[in-house]
Amino acid sequence: MKKVLVIGCGMQAYGAALDLIKFGNPAEVVLADAFPEMSHKLKAFLEKHTQPQKLTEMKLDAGNINATAEAARGCDLILNTAPYKYAVDITRAAIQAKVPMVDLGGDTDMVLKQLALSDEAKAAGITIIPDCGMGPGMTNITVGHAMEILDSADTIITRDGGIPMNAQPPLYYHLVFAIETLTNEYTGMTTQMRNGKMFEIAPMTEIELCDLPVVGKVEATHGMGMLSTLPWTYEGRIKNLENKFVRHPGNLTFWKTLRDTGFFSREEIKTENGMFQPRAITKAVLEKFLMPKGGEKDVSFIQTISEGTKDGKKVTLEHWICDYSDEKTGLTSMQRTTGFTASIVGQMIVSGRLTAKGVLPPELGVPKMPFFEDIQKRGFEFKFTQR
Repeated sequence: MKKVLVIGCGMQAYGAALDLIKFGNPAEVVLADAFPEMSHKLKAFLEKHTQPQKLTEMKLDAGNINATAEAARGCDLILNTAPYKYAVDITRAAIQAKVPMVDLGGDTDMVLKQLALSDEAKAAGITIIPDCGMGPGMTNITVGHAMEILDSADTIITRDGGIPMNAQPPLYYHLVFAIETLTNEYTGMTTQMRNGKMFEIAPMTEIELCDLPVVGKVEATHGMGMLSTLPWTYEGRIKNLENKFVRHPGNLTFWKTLRDTGFFSREEIKTENGMFQPRAITKAVLEKFLMPKGGEKDVSFIQTISEGTKDGKKVTLEHWICDYSDEKTGLTSMQRTTGFTASIVGQMIVSGRLTAKGVLPPELGVPKMPFFEDIQKRGFEFKFTQR
């Protein structure tokens, strides 16, 4: 691997870039962000924990398609960890520069717009895989693996989450990715499958108590974009398809109360001190309160249970993936599960293990067993059973 452009130097870029350098050994990595202080911090982290051949920085507006395409020329890969609002623009830049790309996804509408550019990507001779995070991303790959085995599925249920191991009141949570992404998960609708039909359901509804390996008793509920493209990919083959994210008991009541009382609203309100947007104030206050103070340990996990038929026989499949924060590097488990996924898929493209061209969702584009083998090389716990 010669040269990689990393766009966005926020929280998830740390895991993605670290893994890329350690396992991909690129000759040069360019760290691009609109805010130079972000790339400075990431560069210092990478130099501390890896032995990069060459690290350079550049200031880049990811919404400027021409500037992004110019920055990407001559690269083997664009590793996009920028906020998902830039996903379509960066996809267009990748096509313009004829450079493969992976990103973290997280917004289904954006990903569907990216998939609509597949013919253009094919014409450019490149591969683009969006949604390469933990969920969506790794979750899509587990469902995709199940559907490669099953002829049809009656029910596929995924439970996933990243939560503190030593959770503290009052919220029993600390921030493991951008708070804007977090609040979007609590406000946007999600598409799921019931009785063979797609339907939309609001976040933080149908809250259920679960007892899961490692984490014990937790709450699970719907969140925006968790299934992403899966309902469209497998319409007609899966009767019931559901994803819920997991939190410690008591956490969801707090977030639901904030949302239902208007604290996530983008509509400005008048106060005695002027006009304010509730969501902006909520973001500023909670970002400070929830930011890890140091020393916190977290765990991220995915459980996918698939029930269906194979050659006329009933089959149950279960995938379990689990990972923990890394004390040596300071990476959270969410940074590892999210960032490593994007890095692994990007390396698959560059190495020729992933050869399909166009824009493909991870459930179709990513080779499943090689991916599972790669995450185990990085210390992830992986179990798969078929009965």
